[in-house]
Amino acid sequence: IDHSRAVKAYARPAAGVEQPLPSDVRPPDVLLSTLDYLMTKIVAQGDLSDSHAFVRDRTRSIRQDFTLQNSRGVEAVQAHEIIARYHILCMHQLCENKGFSEQQEMEQLRKVLTSLQEFYNDMRTENIPCPNEAEFRAYHILSHLSDPDMIRQAQLLPPHIFMDPYIQNAVEMHALSRRNNDVRRRAKVQSEASPNFFSRFFKMIAGPKTSYLMACLLETNFGEIRKGALKALNKSYYDQHDGFPVKDLVNILAFDDEQECIANCEEYDLALTHYGQPAVVFGRKDNTTRRRIFKGILFKQYALELHIE
Repeated sequence: IDHSRAVKAYARPAAGVEQPLPSDVRPPDVLLSTLDYLMTKIVAQGDLSDSHAFVRDRTRSIRQDFTLQNSRGVEAVQAHEIIARYHILCMHQLCENKGFSEQQEMEQLRKVLTSLQEFYNDMRTENIPCPNEAEFRAYHILSHLSDPDMIRQAQLLPPHIFMDPYIQNAVEMHALSRRNNDVRRRAKVQSEASPNFFSRFFKMIAGPKTSYLMACLLETNFGEIRKGALKALNKSYYDQHDGFPVKDLVNILAFDDEQECIANCEEYDLALTHYGQPAVVFGRKDNTTRRRIFKGILFKQYALELHIE
């Protein structure tokens, strides 16, 4: 082993395992230099997917050492900000890689962002400015788009933070992503479970106010946003009308291409026509089985709640 290049691995806490010796816990300046080594010599020098498992483990170890010594100063803030950016980037760059778990990556990101919220609060009591606070509080909001309480929490921030363009953009994105209502078990099925302005949501992402990392983080919600939009369109259009052109749906819901759009529509059992240009036939029901569109998806959701195999 080349000890000059080795990096301490993450040790999972377990019952009966003794706490590490103080000599085994790296001080904050060493943790920051270790993180710099990981980003400049490992991540930047090769393919992100090749080093992801290694770097993900070592960054958890860095966070663990900060926690063990209750270090919550400037070094801890800087390190956690770098780690948060790394997780956001991975969720976009590796989302289609085999074996990559978006759920696990989001779990780690949320832990990092939660720690940062606490660090920022501590630093404010000591009158120490954090220049990137608004950016990472915005990421915290965007990582909890399904939580309606996030806006109330944001309104409690100091005015100069709340009015920052990062926060204002995140608050607007949060509002645009909200559903008017949702389907609940044992409740009447309501098909207008769409975001309020799904087309504006995607236009904002493509606009100049949305940074690259914000777009990467929002990408994790595209599936649910598009599902709600398709449900709204399926309720609004009648099957007697001409089909809705796939190319227009691609533009409205920001699909990469027509094939991705068609695959999404087929997943939700929406009828398609291919006379001339491909089109989606909204509003059609299967009269044989009286099966409503999206029923298959909803049943899977109910089965998980009821633990039905």
